[in-house]
Amino acid sequence: MPEPILCKICGKRRARRACPAVQGDICPICCGTEREVSLSCPLECEYLQEAHRHEKPVAVAEDEIAYPDVEVSEAFVRRHEELVLFCVYALLQAAVRTSGAVDSDVLAALEALIQTYRTAESGLIYESRPDNLVALGVQRSFNTSLEEYQKMKSEREPLSAPRTSDILRTLVFLHRLGQQHRNDRPRGRMFLDLLRQMTPESVPDQTAPSLII
Repeated sequence: MPEPILCKICGKRRARRACPAVQGDICPICCGTEREVSLSCPLECEYLQEAHRHEKPVAVAEDEIAYPDVEVSEAFVRRHEELVLFCVYALLQAAVRTSGAVDSDVLAALEALIQTYRTAESGLIYESRPDNLVALGVQRSFNTSLEEYQKMKSEREPLSAPRTSDILRTLVFLHRLGQQHRNDRPRGRMFLDLLRQMTPESVPDQTAPSLII
């Protein structure tokens, strides 16, 4: 009778599930305790997705809501659905393209982007940058995609090009989503998993699916 395959992490318990993070088989206990703690779990992992489905959004007190002076109504989100969908898509892709990016990096990138657009609303051009180099990578990648989107909209539909205030509100909306959908694990990617569920498979256009919140 063949020897049972032992967990690649603890080396004691029987391995019962494949773990893409360690490229080997591990036991359910190590999967549960090390997931997004010592393991950088890819978003495609079925066990990560299942865990996120059972994690409840964080309750954010009214006085803790990010940027309370920026109003983002449900009507705004519906009216600017294409812009919101594009930013969801671009933010997810920016994180995926940036090695090691987790939820905290994405939120730091969003904070820097929000500060940049708040400054732009006052008529000044100044790019705020996060101290975290990973977050900076996410920010730069997102900016590149957003600039391409703005250029495309300006060329195709000059009157519908997104305004600075619209982009600011969209970024605040995403930051608030990130506030709620996080698990605060060191390598947590619960927010990124939500963006994965929300994003269309391609850059939003006239046939893009409706926004899922």
